Parts: sequence; C-alpha cells; structure tokens
Amino acid sequence: MRDDLASYDPGVRTSWPFTGRTSTLDEVDSLLRTGGAQGVVVAGAAGVGKTRLVREALDRLEPGLFTVLQVGGTAADAGIPFGAFGHVLPVEGAVGSVVNPLRWASEALRSVSGDGLLVAVDDAHLLDPNSAALVHHLVLHREAQVLATVRTGAAAPDPVTALWKDDLARRVDLVPLTKAESQAVVEAALGGQLAEATARRLYHSTQGNLLFLRELVLAGLAEGRLSQVRGVWQWDGDLPLSPRMMELIEARLGTVGPAEREVLEYVALGEPLGAAQLVDLTSEEAVERAEARNLIASAATGRRIQVRPAHPLYGEAARVRAGADRVKGRLADLAAAMEKTGMRRHGDLLRVATWHLDSGTAASPELLLAACRQAWTLHDMDLALRCGRAALGAGVDVAATTWLASVLLLAGHPREAEEHLARIADEPMDEPTRVSHATVRAFTLGLGMGRAEQAERLLDGTLERTTDPALRREVVAHQAIGEVYAGRLGEAVEKVAMVRAPGLATPRASVLADAVDSLAAMLTGEFNRAVPLASKALDEQDGWIQDLPTLVATFNDVRAASALFAGDLDTADTYIAYGEKRFAEEHLSHMPAATSRYLRVHHCMLRGEVRLAMRWAHEAAAHGAKAISALSGHGYEMLAYAAAAAGDADTASAALGQAERRRVPTGRIFHFPGDVARAWIRASTGDLDGAARIALEAAGRYAEHSMRPYVMVALHDAVRLGAAEPARAGLARLAEEMDGALAGICARHAAAAADRDAEGLDEVSRAFADRGMALFAAEAAAQASSVYGTSGRTREANAAATHARLLAARCPDARTPALTRLDAPELTARQAEIARLAADGLSNREIADRLVLSVRTVANHLQAVYDRLGVRDRDGLRDVIG
Repeated sequence: MRDDLASYDPGVRTSWPFTGRTSTLDEVDSLLRTGGAQGVVVAGAAGVGKTRLVREALDRLEPGLFTVLQVGGTAADAGIPFGAFGHVLPVEGAVGSVVNPLRWASEALRSVSGDGLLVAVDDAHLLDPNSAALVHHLVLHREAQVLATVRTGAAAPDPVTALWKDDLARRVDLVPLTKAESQAVVEAALGGQLAEATARRLYHSTQGNLLFLRELVLAGLAEGRLSQVRGVWQWDGDLPLSPRMMELIEARLGTVGPAEREVLEYVALGEPLGAAQLVDLTSEEAVERAEARNLIASAATGRRIQVRPAHPLYGEAARVRAGADRVKGRLADLAAAMEKTGMRRHGDLLRVATWHLDSGTAASPELLLAACRQAWTLHDMDLALRCGRAALGAGVDVAATTWLASVLLLAGHPREAEEHLARIADEPMDEPTRVSHATVRAFTLGLGMGRAEQAERLLDGTLERTTDPALRREVVAHQAIGEVYAGRLGEAVEKVAMVRAPGLATPRASVLADAVDSLAAMLTGEFNRAVPLASKALDEQDGWIQDLPTLVATFNDVRAASALFAGDLDTADTYIAYGEKRFAEEHLSHMPAATSRYLRVHHCMLRGEVRLAMRWAHEAAAHGAKAISALSGHGYEMLAYAAAAAGDADTASAALGQAERRRVPTGRIFHFPGDVARAWIRASTGDLDGAARIALEAAGRYAEHSMRPYVMVALHDAVRLGAAEPARAGLARLAEEMDGALAGICARHAAAAADRDAEGLDEVSRAFADRGMALFAAEAAAQASSVYGTSGRTREANAAATHARLLAARCPDARTPALTRLDAPELTARQAEIARLAADGLSNREIADRLVLSVRTVANHLQAVYDRLGVRDRDGLRDVIG
C-alpha cells in the first residue's frame, strides 16, 4: 500500500496510523510471546488490514526474540516449487535432486536462521504447494512459529488450512472496521475532526474496508472533495474514484460480460431498484448471472424485492466505467420505466425527478415542484434545493416562486431567495399570495440576512393592507416569530394571544402560534407547559409538515432545551438523539442539524464533558455557517463557552470573536453562551472577581427579557466563580418561578456557598451527581472541602476533596477555579479502584478475585480508604463516591 498522503495535502500524515485494531494486535502479540499457540493465522477479506496488523505485530517484537523470515504468496510464484522461499533457499541442491525436499528445505532454513524462527507469510492462500507444505512442516515439528495472513473466501492449500484446523496455530478473524473505528482512523490521518455526516458517508461507501477507505480519502483530497471547513473535515460532492481505486475494484469484479455490466449499471444508478423493473430493463438471465457473480444483492422489502450493488463502490465504479453518455441514457430509461409503471412508492417521485435532472431530459415544472416539496418535507435540503432551482428555471408562477424562495432561504441561501422575491414583488398577486410573499420575504430579510428593521416594516405594512381577518392573524404570527427570536418574549406572547383570539385563523397561523408559545414558555422556564405543547404539535405534524417542515426541529428543540434547563439529562438525550437522527443522519438540513448540535454541546457541558462539547461545537459552527444569519454565530458562541471551561482561553477568545462578527439583532436568543463565555475567559486570567461580575451582568441583561433559564445559568456560573452572595436572592426567586429541579439545586448551592455551610455543599454535590452533572458536583464538593478545612475539620475536608477528585475524573478536561484549588490528598490508583468496586456493592472476596489480590490486602486497602475519606463503612463510601 502506498504511503503518499503527503502528495495530496501537506497537513496530512504521510502514513496512516494504526487505529481500531489494538485489542486484536494485543491478542496476536500475546500468542506469539507466550507460546499460547505455535503461530497465528490472521484471516479476513481483502483490504481489511491484515498485512498492516502483521507488520505492527512484527514491529512490537523485541530484537532477538525471534529470527523473522518474511515470505509472501503470489499468483506468479504459485507454479514454482518453494517459490515463496526462493530468496532464502540455496541454489545448489535443486528440489528434484533430493530425496526429501521438505527435510532439505527446513534444514537449509535452520542453517540460515538458527533457533527461534518466526515465518511471517503474507497471502498464505497463494502459496505454491511446496511452500505451503514447508510452512506446515516447520510448525508441526516445532521448528518455527508462523504468523500468516489468508483471504477469507479464497481457496487455500490444504497444508495452510490445516494450520488452524489441526490446532497448530490460532486463527484470528479480522472483520471490517466499525463506523467509529473508520472515523478514528481517518481523523488520525487527517489530524483533525471529521464531520459526522462525512464519517457516515465514508463508512457507508467503504463498508469498513481499510484499503478502500484509504484510497477514497486520498482521492477526495486530490480532487478537493474532502477539505476543512471551520476546523472540521467535510466531504462535498460525489465520490471520485482514482485509477488505483478503479484497479482494486476491477480486480474484485473480475471479467464481467456486457449483459452483467448492464445490470450492474442500472442497479448502481437506480438503487434500490425493484427486481421486476430490473428484469424488464435487462433480462432475467442477466440478472441471475450478476447475482451469482456477487455483483448485486437482493433483499425483501415488504412484498417487493429490492436490488442494490453488492458493495457501494461497485456501483461507483460502474458509473465511472459507463461514461457520461451511457449514464444519461440509463437514467432516462429508468425515469421512463418508472413513469410508465406509476410512481406508487414513497420516494419514487424524488427518484424520477432526479433521474430527469441527471439525464438532461425534460421534466415538467409540476413534477419538479412536487419533488421539491417532498424532499423539503423529508429534510433533504440538498435535493429540495436542486429540484427547486430547476423548477424556477423551468418557469413557475408567483405563488410557486414565493414558496421556492422559502426553500432557498432554509437551505442557507437567503440572498438568492431575496433576489427571486424582489424580482416578483411588483407582480399582480391575490391577497393570500401577497401575504405569503411578504411573510417569506420578512423572514428572509430578518432571520436570513439580519435586516430586522426592514423586515418589521414590511410586516407592519402588510398587516395594514390585509383585509381578510384570518390572513391578518397569519401576518401577526410571523411577527411573533420575529419577536421571540429577538428575545422580546412579552411582545411575542401578546401576538400569540391575538392569533388565538376567538375567530378563524389559518392552519399556518395556528401552528406558528404554537411554535412561538412553546418557545416562549421554554425561554421563561415554564417547561411543564412548553413540553406538552411541543409534543402535541409534533403528534399532529401530518397536518402541517408539508407547509412548515422546519417546525419539526423547533418543537423538538423546545423539548430538548426544556429537559436540559430542568436538569433531566436522560430525557434531553432522547430528544437530542431524535433530532440528530432525523436532521443529520437520515437527511441533512443544516439549520436543524446546527440546532441539534448546539443542544448536544449544552448536554455535554452539563455532564462535564467539555472536550466532547468542543468537538460538537465545531460541527455546530460548520452547520450554522450554512444556515440562516440568526444561527450562523451560535456554534462559535457554544465553542467559546466550552473552550473557556476547558481552560483554553485562546480558542475561546477566537471563537467569541467569530461569534460577535456574526451576531444579528434578530438572533438574541442565540447569543447567551457567548455572553457567559466572557466570564470564563476572564477567569482563566485569574481575575475571578471580574469574571463573576461579567456573569452577574449577563444575568441582569437576560432578566430584563424574562429569559429565566439563561439567568439561572449565569447566576449559577457566578456561584461557581465565587460570588455566591450576589447570586443568592436571584436563584432563590428562580427556584420559585421555574419548573424542574435544577433551579432549586442551583439556589441551594448559592445559599450553602454564601453561608459557608459545608454539609449543605456536600448535599448539593450529591444532588448534582444524582443528575449526572459531574462537574457541578465536583465543584460543590471542592467548595465543601475548603469550608471544612478552614474550620479545622481535617477528616471531613479530606473526604470532600477526594470525593471532588473522583467526580472531576469523569470530566478530565475541565479547568474551573474550584477544581484547580483542590489540595486534599488523593487516593492511590489501587485504592481508587478498590473504592469504586466496593461502592458498586462487591464484597472483599469478589474484589480480590477480580483484581487477583488476597482478601486481606483488599481489607487493608479499604481501611486506608475509609480513614482517608472520613467514612466508616461501604454505606459511607457510597455516599462519598456517588
């Protein structure tokens, strides 16, 4: 395998790191060193990394442990007796002139290598019969150990298969990389974070085959498809197949006849393709031969048999080999066949529209509009954008242009949307169309481009000119959207009341009012009202999703944020995962993908996983940059907050600068993380008083807008920074005003810290720990230790400090003032291990068996733990460790 990454990108490693196979490598290494077998045979499909694993195992061996003889089987040497060993066996004594060739060959090898021979055989399934027999002979008579690779599914000589069948050597099967392993390998090679969508695409395309993965990444770098966007490596465009990749795939496919290649081409271009449709396009015999050759694979989906390429890259290679003209012809055939039989299945409309676009054949504006709407409803914004632009090019009326402008906006192209809206602004319109045009344009100007005043004037003027009461309410509902995003919650709630006053409102106005109402309820801390309202709207989404699919994300974000601010991390995780799957895995829509990443950052911060939070924040920034202006800086706000908590002031300051350059008046509700990040950046300089003052000032600003959850976070940050007394009254008031348990715990934290109540701080620490908030729990325990220490209660101080250290170990990247001041003695690594097992309920005997210690040793360690932590028994230990 070539190590030529550097020729494509100077920042990329010149050789790929060994990642994802550590446990297998450890197993091979142990078998060779301990003599657990007379050798190891590593089996796996071509390209999974067998040769690299063997090379890593050989590199691990200490010099002198073995004399290593490396040989390899090749198709060219398969007909030459002892061809694989030709470079070490003597020229004299030809094979045909000796009575016992195996004895002659083995003695010749020993004379060259001496004792401790390890024969490393690559592609042992290709060994010639004599070489295979020699390897078997050496292992059988313990004259050597073997470390070999074989390809699964390939016929191997009997002496090779006997190595593991007769228990002479241990067979280790190497499976393809998992998605996580694939991502880790690429990230290590690129030296940077890989976007989740890109990681999924690379894994899906290569199916965990390390050779394919490497070649695809190389090709992506060379063609500019794989590049860094705001610190995150992302794939943009199709999958380029390098000549090297094509050679590898063609070698797998072997000689494919024209009929089978035609089958593969149709399947590659139309997957998943119905078996009956494929037979109509080709022939039953050709389809059967293609499946027998493992070019295609079929599976039942309901009552239909669907066909796909046997490997995703087979399809990519078929497209390349077919050439542009033939591909267009095949796509036109597919579109015609689907239209002839009828578009009966969900998604058929999208596929036909795409085939028309890719083949250059005519598609009606009606078809393109319908496909655009379906893609939009599925949150596949790339496809919606493509169909929408094609519909605009084909010529559509004013109403359709207005709707398509909203697609452009939500796909991250507000200026293009405004161009189309401005172009038709003076065209004749009926009142419903004029209201739709004005509301889409106001949304584009305000949230899409940050031109808030212009958007407000447009809506005010439209409201004055609109006579239909139901349509007037629709305009008011859009005004309410602008008010809530700008942080003017009181005005937003007033407008919602106007929409819901007795009388008729349009369905759009009603669901928009629900969105504003649930957002405002969440932002004022009324979580018990926000969540049911959002959940009810989602349950009824069939009635509005075709008109306003982006509200699916809005309602789900309300649920997730409410759970986070209430302190219910498990429920929040469920909601966040729903958003991640729907908006960034099944399809990619940058705006909801960005908001789901923001929520994931918040979730990680509450758990104390600040380094992971920074990773998600980078992705949030990358998605936000392709969304509307109001969202474009929020990822950087989150990154600044996470980096500051990690003590990385440089990254935090740079991210905050990026966020401030992107701030727009219409996005006030997204600015909060950056405002509190300033406090933590100041804290990193050692100015805790200044840091607490910044947090308190932020709390005051958000209190003016009744954004209680933001006020709670800012005030609690002040407590964490040492300013408990100024935050005390505000948090106590919030505990009365807000739903959920978190505000109450934060209020108790402020009171205990202000009163220097060590027992109260211990209780708060346990309350945070019970909710999975390890960082807050560690900080409260550290504060308790400090109070105990100043009052001379050394035993309790040591116990609280050790508790804090155990909790802080769950968030190792956090660098907050309370943790950096910890000075209590630590448990040893062995004591901490025994303490954790004892707290989990294991007996001394169970701990001794698990750690291979004597029961007495465990008891002695536990007593030392009790003395250091200031507890008497396991119950006390569980209270301390949590």
